[in-house]
Order: sequence, then structure tokens, then C-alpha cells
Amino acid sequence: MSLRLFSLALLFAVTVNFSTASAQDAPAKEASDKEAVKESEEKKDPFAVPEGTDERILDLFLRRLSRMAPEERTPEGILQHFTKLDKAINEVASREVSEDIYLNAIQMRLQVLQILAQFGDNTAIVKQTKLLDQMKRDERPAVKELVAQLELEQRINGLAAATPEEKQALIDEVGKKLAETKIDSPNFGDQLQAAMQVARSLEGNGDEKNAIVAYKKYAEILSKKDHPQIGEVVKRMESTVRRLNLLGNSIEVAGPTVGGGEFKIEDFQGKVVLVDFWATWCGPCIAELPNLKGLYEDYHDKGFEVIGISLDEDEEALMAFTKEKDLPWKSIFFPEPEEQGWDNPIARHYGISGIPTAILVNQDGKVVSLQARGENLKVELVKLLGPVEEKESEKE
Repeated sequence: MSLRLFSLALLFAVTVNFSTASAQDAPAKEASDKEAVKESEEKKDPFAVPEGTDERILDLFLRRLSRMAPEERTPEGILQHFTKLDKAINEVASREVSEDIYLNAIQMRLQVLQILAQFGDNTAIVKQTKLLDQMKRDERPAVKELVAQLELEQRINGLAAATPEEKQALIDEVGKKLAETKIDSPNFGDQLQAAMQVARSLEGNGDEKNAIVAYKKYAEILSKKDHPQIGEVVKRMESTVRRLNLLGNSIEVAGPTVGGGEFKIEDFQGKVVLVDFWATWCGPCIAELPNLKGLYEDYHDKGFEVIGISLDEDEEALMAFTKEKDLPWKSIFFPEPEEQGWDNPIARHYGISGIPTAILVNQDGKVVSLQARGENLKVELVKLLGPVEEKESEKE
């Protein structure tokens, strides 16, 4: 069974794109009667749960609720809206409804409770815990499967605080399920997603060692499944392992630069070099530029260099942006369309799946950081090049 959670985006929609259904083949009425009916419908509580257990009616009701936006976009208004949603959804789940309706309702309610907790409802976590306990006592196979998936998600989300033994146990457990699931099984997508979540969570938490173990294990399992699309997934996993293994090793960076010329990282031998995967369309990349420019100004004379690797697709626009922002360093850009964007050869070689990705290389040509952004970059530069002397203007 694949989880079919109502989208949080829908739950928090700004606009409502649905029309109110009207009865078909209704007998003709006088104009006054029509106005009375219209006025009555307008006054009807949109959170009122339809009577009975008709699956079609309740399904439409839940879908309509998922598209409703808060009338007031204030914390109080949002809290009130989702409190009403929770009450209505709970009413549906409490009835003797079909398994599908029950599953949709409880999945939707879990998300609503999560939002309520974020907006300061102190009872939401308690309600969520009670709901999960109730689900665990449910003997229906589909509910048991949902509980197992939710518990797995909780364990993945808690990897940052897990012990080494717990991390290894989760890596192995997810790998076992991935290996046992046939590629044509309806559950294969869920198992693959779980494997990717485990590996990426470990990577995102800075646990490169266990992330490498996870990516290698899952790539080996997937390589035994005969499917062309799976082959591409395996390649990306292997490329990611190559990047994570860079710590303490050399990085290969070479290619044509914007506006002409060639670059090889050996050109900066003996320097501290930041290899910055970025693009002009990347908001976080642009937000990092002031910090990067400031540190470049402070440390360039001490031996700090930057080489950008652009994932753009328009060289002229990239050149214009570089000039507008007065970027003092060069960026590698491949002129061939098939080597641009996410198909940049260096990005593919190192499994770059998100930008900015900033890799710092020391004076010996060895990678010392895979997350050299913001304060992390400043800390690493102080380690390698020493503190910057305080400027006279800052002393005053």
C-alpha cells in the first residue's frame, strides 16, 4: 500500500478551486425558493460533517476540506481554521466508515495535528500520540501497514540523535525490505523512497561515514534489479559516494570558464580553494553571495580562492549576472547544452543533487569540508589561514 497523504500545500492553500455540487435533475422552483436555498447553503457550516457513512460523500467532503484555506492569514486565524479541521476529520474517522475513508481521514488528521503543534496548540502532540496508539491496536492489515510506515518515518527523522547501533540497524532493515521487494510490486516505490530518505538524512546530518554505508548498500541491492531507470538511480548513488569520500582526498575540477579560458584546480596549488556549485536561479546561492564575497575580501590576500561551477543554461545571462554582482572569481560553464544545468559533468561526477554545495580544499589539495557555507566556511578559513585582523572602522 502506498501512503496517500493529503498534501500540506493543499491543506494550507491560498486559493480554493472547487465548485459546490448541486443536485441534478431537480424540479423547477420559483425564483424566491431558489434564493432561499442559496442563502441557506451560504450560511451552512463548511466544517459540518455530512450525515451517514456513504463513502463517496465523505470522500468528497475530505477532499473539500483539504482545499479550504484559512479565512484569516494570521496565527490566530490559522490556529482556529485547523482546530475546526481536526474536529471535522476526527468525526469522520470515528464513524463506522470504509477502510479507505478511515485511512484518508487519519493520515489527513496527522498532518493537521502537526500544523497545530507548529502554531502553538499544546494539545496537538497529545492527540497525535493517542491517535497513533489507537491505530496500533487496529487489526486491519492496511492500518498495520500504515503504522509501520509512520514508525519508519519517525525513526528516519530521528537519525540525528540515534546511536551507531540504531543507525546500522535501520540501514540494514530498510535494505532488507528493498532487496525483498520486486520491482513490479506496488510497494517498490515506497521502499526505494525509504532507502533514499535514510541515506540523505544521514548525509544531511553530516554523518558521511554511515551515509556512505547506506548509499553503497542500496546501490548494490538496486544493481541486481533489471530495469533501465534503476540503473540511473544506482549511478547517482555511486556518484554521491564519490563525493562523500572526498574528505581527506583530492577533488578533480577542470573545465571551460565563463567568457573563455580553461581552469584546472592544480592552478591554485598551495591555496585554500572553495569549489562552489551554484546557479543564478538558485535563491540560497544568491543569498550566500554577500557572505562569500566578504570572506573572499578578507582572506584572498592570505591565499583564499574561489572557483564556481555553474549549473546555469544561459552563458550570456550568467556573464551579465557575474558582472552585475561584481564577482571577482571565475565560474566553470560548459557550452554544450547536454552538459548544462544538472547535467554539468562535474556535478554528475560528484552526485550533486542540491545547490549551493560548497567544498573546501586545503593548501595540500585535500578536501576538508563538504559543507563550507555560512559560518562553517568562516570557521574553516580561520583554521587554515588564521584570524583576520580587525579593521580600523570596526575598532571604532
